[in-house]
Amino acid sequence: MLHALRLRLPSFLPSFLPAALAACMSLAAAPAAAQTTLLIPSRTSIEERLAAPSSRDAAQAQQPQAQERKSQEAAKNASKDAAKDASKDAAKDAARGTPDPTAASGQADQAEAAPAEPPAPPLSQTVGSVLASILAAGTPEVLNEEIDLLIAGMEPARCKGVAMDMPRIFTIQRFERDAARPDQPASRQDLLGDVEEIRYLDQKAWGANVGIARRGLYHFSIETRPWWDAPAHSYQQQIVKTIVPVYGEDWGWHLPSGLSFEIVPLVRPFGLTAPAFFAARVLVDGKPASGLEVEIQRISTDGRKPASPWQEAIASRTLESGDVACVLNEPGWWCIQASRQGAPLKGPEGEPSPLRVGTVFWLYVDARSAK
Repeated sequence: MLHALRLRLPSFLPSFLPAALAACMSLAAAPAAAQTTLLIPSRTSIEERLAAPSSRDAAQAQQPQAQERKSQEAAKNASKDAAKDASKDAAKDAARGTPDPTAASGQADQAEAAPAEPPAPPLSQTVGSVLASILAAGTPEVLNEEIDLLIAGMEPARCKGVAMDMPRIFTIQRFERDAARPDQPASRQDLLGDVEEIRYLDQKAWGANVGIARRGLYHFSIETRPWWDAPAHSYQQQIVKTIVPVYGEDWGWHLPSGLSFEIVPLVRPFGLTAPAFFAARVLVDGKPASGLEVEIQRISTDGRKPASPWQEAIASRTLESGDVACVLNEPGWWCIQASRQGAPLKGPEGEPSPLRVGTVFWLYVDARSAK
């Protein structure tokens, strides 16, 4: 079961993002600075660590071997003592002129006798060991891992922070192949209460430290509160998702999270190396959505300016199947964002104002090794 820990945002996050490049596809009438919501984990995956055995475990492992050696030595000593006693008796008999006819054969038997086997463990000890192994097999493995999540507003093409209100929803879902229903989350946690306010790029942002107690594939998702976009004279709202594998478990990256508006990968979204092909399907209420505007946008933190404002975003639309594909040609964090019209909200002056709802999926692409 997941549990929240004390907030401890990693100090390397600001430098972690600079290593990232991303792309965003936007089908707008003209290029414009668009706010995107970050949902960036401090670790792109959590790998199983091979811990060295403790001194206590090592001592316990050596105890059976030590006991066996002691038993073998005791058996050898007993055999030697018996042989010595038989020799003394034979010598006495020879001195009296009455040799013992069984002495020689007794000595040979003692010499050829195998060391005595150690006594079998008590029945109660055997039963206890069997019960312990059964209980261990039926008890879920408990991990002691944690991960930090950065939730912030940003204009990715300019690496400019944007103040953000606290999200409305923060949810974690865990998938596992051996669950009773593997196509459904094995567990779900609502951890909005664990989100704390921080500062990022000199703007109000949010962060959470989450404990990971079970292996599996984790879907992290948030839903922002609607915000007023003055230049567009409309409200904006985003549903954001990212995926993190824990201890090598990859089942569930192709499954939807059950969000009202979401992007579901058609290509495994982790373990990618630039340039990487990526494809996804956009769902609205669980059904493929065709003809929606899609963006792939880059977090430009290296100071490079695009030769043209049109290069700040690449535009596309979903196919009839709801699918969209792209090539992620540089390492770093990338986002895929689709948008659609939502139900109008009351504007600042009380008049109905349009609402633009977006869904964002974040993934990381590694650099190709120099070797």
